[in-house]
Amino acid sequence: MRAARAGRPASPPVLHHPADRRLILSAALGLAGSLALTGVVAAWLARPSAPAGPVVVSNLAPRPLVLPAAWFVRPGPATEATPERIDLAIPWTELTGSVLPGLMRVTATRAPETEAPLSPARRYARFLTAEAQPVAEGLMRRRFRAGTPFEGEDLYLAQGEGSRFAARCATGAVPDPDAACLSEIRIGSLSVRLRFSADRLPSWSAGLAGLERLFGATP
Repeated sequence: MRAARAGRPASPPVLHHPADRRLILSAALGLAGSLALTGVVAAWLARPSAPAGPVVVSNLAPRPLVLPAAWFVRPGPATEATPERIDLAIPWTELTGSVLPGLMRVTATRAPETEAPLSPARRYARFLTAEAQPVAEGLMRRRFRAGTPFEGEDLYLAQGEGSRFAARCATGAVPDPDAACLSEIRIGSLSVRLRFSADRLPSWSAGLAGLERLFGATP
């Protein structure tokens, strides 16, 4: 048996043809290229998007409003928007020209064509205590009575009746401190609702002036 095995001719060695080597090399290079391309595509998709240009809101106010796209909470088209309402988050620094942290949240709509509303002091008179306390920057603080719909808030009035500016601010902890104060103002034909931190109350005049520049009849 061993002799028969010994006499059997050995199998010839397997030789790799040069074409096979080229195919293997080509496949390896293709795989490496695919992996590299995948990484490039993933990196491209993950990169931060370039900031969009300004948005032109043409039918909300008497003049077109040109506003940075980054301010829009609900963005419209890249270059023009014609909504009946806009929601913005405006940095206080850009609004006032001074270094102030945080955002003012702004909702602007067309003001209803009605007679001039009551001043805030008169509108809330039946809910307020008799106490009136002067605070910073010409504001007067009034307290709401317990058991009223506005219990847990204070009313801040500018220039007595608050016709130019008034804000209701929560007195205790709130889920979102940056929206602790609510103010509603009218600028030209626009009704503007504001939400902001109580820490920004001393800057009410500068903030209001910035809004009037943005939304007023003339730029």
